[in-house]
Amino acid sequence: SSQGPPRSNFNRSGGTGARSRLMSQADSSASPPATAGEGAGPSKRESEVEDLARKWLCAAETEAVEDDLKKLVEETKMPLEKLAGKEGLRMGPYQLVLWQPRYVFADLDGLHYQKLSTQNRPMGKPKKIKFASILEVTELEQGEIVIRCRSRDYTFKAPDASKASVMVHNLRQLILRHAEASGETGEQEAADSS
Repeated sequence: SSQGPPRSNFNRSGGTGARSRLMSQADSSASPPATAGEGAGPSKRESEVEDLARKWLCAAETEAVEDDLKKLVEETKMPLEKLAGKEGLRMGPYQLVLWQPRYVFADLDGLHYQKLSTQNRPMGKPKKIKFASILEVTELEQGEIVIRCRSRDYTFKAPDASKASVMVHNLRQLILRHAEASGETGEQEAADSS
């Protein structure tokens, strides 16, 4: 005696029969039908709940943006080498270039760099390249990063290409966020130090 296909406990709405009935009862009891004196719009309580939900979502989004910003800033902290001067020392057809070790870090309005001691500790006063003065950030081969400003270019070298990529990406994001926050278009240039 064959009994046919097994019977499913799911109804067309996707839930089990008992669960669906409970859910539909909860839905119908959550918002009583509007009476003749009330409009068909949400009740005061529903509006308050919606306002609280919106505020919570805005706060959560703001927190996520701030966390992302902190991560961008944190990931720019690294030792790099900075190309010294505009031109290296020329010896006939050869050019000698000097890479100087620097500790590089960003804040909300610029990229800082300062000398490194022989123990790889930052020393001296940091110099700042303001984001408002940066026209372009480019990644070259072999981990080199060029920061082009109106008054001059800065060339840094990362220990490897992946760190250079992270630095370039983060700098571009920070520059974009700075421009959006300050309403700048990148055409204005603040005084940058060498």
